[in-house]
Order: sequence, then structure tokens, then C-alpha cells
Amino acid sequence: MQEDVSLRRLADHSFVSYHHLTDIFEQVENESIGGYIRRYRLEKAASLLLYTDHSLAIVAEKTGYTGSPSLSKAFAQHFHCSPGKFRRKPRFLPHSPNAILDGIGSAAAYETILTKEFSFQYRIETIKDHYTVCKPLKMVPAFAQKHFLYDAYLQTVHDDLDKDLEGRFIIRPFDSLNFAPASKFTMHHGKLITAQAHVRLSQDLYTRYVVTPVKEGQYLVFDIPPGSVNEHITNYTTLFRENLIGYKKLFHPEDFYIFLLLSEEPDKIGEFYMYYSPLPQEQTSCLSDILTF
Repeated sequence: MQEDVSLRRLADHSFVSYHHLTDIFEQVENESIGGYIRRYRLEKAASLLLYTDHSLAIVAEKTGYTGSPSLSKAFAQHFHCSPGKFRRKPRFLPHSPNAILDGIGSAAAYETILTKEFSFQYRIETIKDHYTVCKPLKMVPAFAQKHFLYDAYLQTVHDDLDKDLEGRFIIRPFDSLNFAPASKFTMHHGKLITAQAHVRLSQDLYTRYVVTPVKEGQYLVFDIPPGSVNEHITNYTTLFRENLIGYKKLFHPEDFYIFLLLSEEPDKIGEFYMYYSPLPQEQTSCLSDILTF
């Protein structure tokens, strides 16, 4: 995203002609490639403004803009709000994936989430040389289908990958939970695997799944306590993300990259990971800093 992602470069990378790539992309995504790149960059900029303390110049650099003036102009056109005003007050967007999927029905309900007091446990872990093997799902359109069952979908993905791969089941937002159009928001479901498992992947898995490297560095890891899977995962990941980091600023992440690992342990449903800081050069193993609030 920081680079010059020209359409010609994308076509060369994909081994298809420029015109064929643009036609296929618009058929699949109902959006031009240029429009998609612009939207993705601005949604990332919004997340960085909300969840990190980076200056506007650094946010511009991280999202591929030449400087803060060009980002400010594009941001205001897209969100109808200046970056400064946007950062000062968290915004409730009723048609965002976050509001729809998490059942947040009003600005007052969102305010309650932001200010809620609750106990939590976290630790810091280091992740290096890992990949995800995932199937993408447009979440809001899927849930709108009459006979769609999310738990059954997760089980199908899990069973399919379980035959071929060892690793923990992962759920990772691909688009912004708060700022992507609900109709386009995509979530990835699959397995978190090691580099050793990655080199043994079959060509068949590459044709059926999206394989991507995991951002290396130190992560804040929040435990999701036992209870109703759907309700607790929704409630706690929202609280960790919106309450602790977005509003109360108890932690100051370096970037906004998150995922959830489901757990088979009886004392928790899963673990919510948020990228915290780059990996120190001498750091190669997991940290064990555990603190409870």
C-alpha cells in the first residue's frame, strides 16, 4: 500500500493483460481497481487515525500518499470530515460492518461500549514466520442470505483444512470493520500455519484458498473468556478494539492489523491479536509478559 500500485504493475504481476484484469476485477468486486485501491488506502488511514498516535504525515506515508495535504484532501472527500476532526471524536456509522455484525443499533449504544468498565487479561507475544491459509467471505451479504449458517460455514472450512494442515483456526478481517462499505466487507477464515508448513502447501490449496504472510512483530493478545461463542467473540473483540485501544488509549499500537484465534481450551473461547510494535532484531522467541486488569 505504501508503494505506487499502478494498474500496469498489477496486470504484469497477475500474468494477464491490463484490459482483462480490469474487466475481471470489476465483475468480481463491482468496483474499479483504482476505486478499490483508493478506498482501501483511506479506510486504512481512518484506522490508523483512530487506533494509533501517528502524525498525519506518517499516516500519509503508511498509506501511499505523497504527504499530509494530499491525504487530507482525499480523506475529506471520502469521509466528509477532516482527519483532525475525525480523530478527536469516535464516529458511529450505522451502516458499517461493525455496527451491523455486532448489533450496535445507535450512537448511544456505541457510547456505552466505548465507556464500559470491564476486566481483561492480556499478554505480549512475538509472531515471526507464519502464514494464513484462508477462504474469503463477504460477511454482511452472506448473513443476509436466508439459509446461511455461520457456524456451519466455519465448520466446513475447518473440516476441509483439517485434512491437510496443522495449525490453529483463524478469523481475520480483510477490510475495515468500521469504515468499509458493509456490502464489500470481507472476512478471512482458515488456518494459521508455520513457515515449515507453508513450503509444503499443495497447489490445490493455492487454487482454493488465499495464502498470505502474517505481519511480523509483537502483538497484544487478549483472552476471550468462556461463554456463548457468537456473543462473547462479538462483545469482547469490540471492547478490546473500540474501548481499550480506540477510546481509552490504554495501549498505543504501531499499526492496525488484527486477527482472532479460536481456542479449544476450557478457560477461554479464543484470543484476540493486535499488532503492537516491530520485532526487535535480537528478539526471536515469544515474550511472556502477562498482566491482568
